[in-house]
Amino acid sequence: MEVTFARFVAALRNADVRVSPAETLDAFDVVSRVGIADKDLLKDALALTVAKSRDDKARFDDTFERFFELAFREPAQRSFLRGVDRQDLVDELRGELSAGLVEAVTQVLDDDRDRLALRIQQVGEAIKIHEISNLRDKSVYSRRIAQALGVDELDAYLATGGGGTAERATLEQLRYLRQYFHQAIRDYVDGQYRLHVDASGKRALLEAALKSNLDQLPRAYQRDVRRVVEQLAEKLAKEHRRRRRRATRGMLDVKRTLRRNIAYDGALFDLKWRQQKREQASVFVLCDVSSSVARVARFLLLFLYELTDVLPNVRAFAFSSRLGEITDVMRGKASDEAVEEALFTWGKGNTDYARAFFDFREQCGADLDPRATLIVLGDARSNYYDPRADIFEELTRRAKQTFWLNPEARDQWREGDSVMHRYAPYCFRVDTCNKLKDIERFADRLLLATR
Repeated sequence: MEVTFARFVAALRNADVRVSPAETLDAFDVVSRVGIADKDLLKDALALTVAKSRDDKARFDDTFERFFELAFREPAQRSFLRGVDRQDLVDELRGELSAGLVEAVTQVLDDDRDRLALRIQQVGEAIKIHEISNLRDKSVYSRRIAQALGVDELDAYLATGGGGTAERATLEQLRYLRQYFHQAIRDYVDGQYRLHVDASGKRALLEAALKSNLDQLPRAYQRDVRRVVEQLAEKLAKEHRRRRRRATRGMLDVKRTLRRNIAYDGALFDLKWRQQKREQASVFVLCDVSSSVARVARFLLLFLYELTDVLPNVRAFAFSSRLGEITDVMRGKASDEAVEEALFTWGKGNTDYARAFFDFREQCGADLDPRATLIVLGDARSNYYDPRADIFEELTRRAKQTFWLNPEARDQWREGDSVMHRYAPYCFRVDTCNKLKDIERFADRLLLATR
């Protein structure tokens, strides 16, 4: 029971239901109290223990049904191979096929498919199917289960036409049985894959999409990518808080430490540190939200939105031709709504970087100081307008450091109307940013630079 329950908790976590060790112990205590005889009671009791939100509840229900599918399955209706003379077929197969395979055939003919499903599950547990880790493993485990059940023997028997002695009707029935065996094994392995590797059935496709450029990401995956962004940002923020606490504790305060440890006969149990007070840095983010950059801008803004608790002094601006501040929108609305409103409001018109930098200087150029960090996201394609690199140079001189994130590859920075080479000399760093991992890497670097 302990092993089964541990695997169920692992399946819940794989389905993005966060179950802590303490909640796992509570849930196991619930199982020991309510028992496993009543499916609905067990399901409701566990859901109250581990499912904390509406989304968690939906994922819990789906995982519970798939994980305990065999344990609470309704009895099958007798409808398989109606009209087949069971005894004649079994007698004909004895001596031709192994006893184990004949037993499996008998179970199907008797409509005792639950026993067959149990045998498949027992074989799967024996070969440690819970260790399945990728799509390629599905075919490996399917083949091993088929071999253990003797389905390969049935394949060989049919390939030889029953040794030339089996009747045609018998061969047709066996082909139907073979198809059923293979389908039952595939369904079982696919269910285990979804439980232990890919709960949604599309994680592998999502991972492939995340490795591609964000501007080529299909719309169908945008919601899933948002969830990935939120998880990455939360993980990054947690790590940054830990690093910040360690970095700001200061030097050891010897006098306070000695006074605090007098009661311990001078043994240094309670260390005191000289706290370092740091003035928080300001971050100014300028996002090109024109159609060519909009998808990358969407996920950068979303990432920064999720980091507002560790980057409290962030001011965000969006532009295509004219530039406007979107800080209040980002803070006052839900992330998806705020980002979409910013893209809709400021993503119109021909891109004009000179106009955007001029507007930024007029609106808050005086707020740039040696503690400020300036971030620009854009492809630097100016539609052949004068780039006014002098305005950008003035802005970068006022700030401590300037980062430019360009969704295009470096070999495109001098092609057509791109003026990236005119702006790059005034930047502390210019990086290609067209994948989610690029945004994550930059966010980590930004947190270190503004700490």
